[in-house]
Amino acid sequence: MSELWLHFAVLIFVQLLVFLIHAYYEKKLSDVPRVLWQGAISGIVFGPLCDLIGGKYLGLGTYLLGFGPLFMILLGILGWGLFAANILLMQHARFLHFFFWNIIIIVISEIINLFFPYWTYPFPMLSIEFLIVLFSPLVLATAVALAWQVLFGYRFVFIDNVIKK
Repeated sequence: MSELWLHFAVLIFVQLLVFLIHAYYEKKLSDVPRVLWQGAISGIVFGPLCDLIGGKYLGLGTYLLGFGPLFMILLGILGWGLFAANILLMQHARFLHFFFWNIIIIVISEIINLFFPYWTYPFPMLSIEFLIVLFSPLVLATAVALAWQVLFGYRFVFIDNVIKK
């Protein structure tokens, strides 16, 4: 079991590095503490919900550490929180920029999972099902950005561009 926690720690560490590189790229290093805090709060709200619906109830994936409350809370705050924090960095991004950064984050997470597995899928890699699940975080990222824009007044350029047309 402790090896699985190490795998989880490796994934979170790499995701944190990707986030910091992304913050540097977006020239928002000074915003890192605020963005991480907001990301953690957002991650704890939507992360466990997505994991329980998609993973546990729909059977699209299984965490090797299970779906227990402690793991779901940690994953929400750390894993989904970093995902949400990356979304917050992209308020001024056009859709292709938003799309590619999310794909980079997803692909890096999947590569880390190949070497340090802590989740599995009930279908083979490179199947239609896998590709759908692989791109589902992009849909979630867009939904999170839209929710922040509607509920909290954040402005995302790519959403504004769609609304204006």
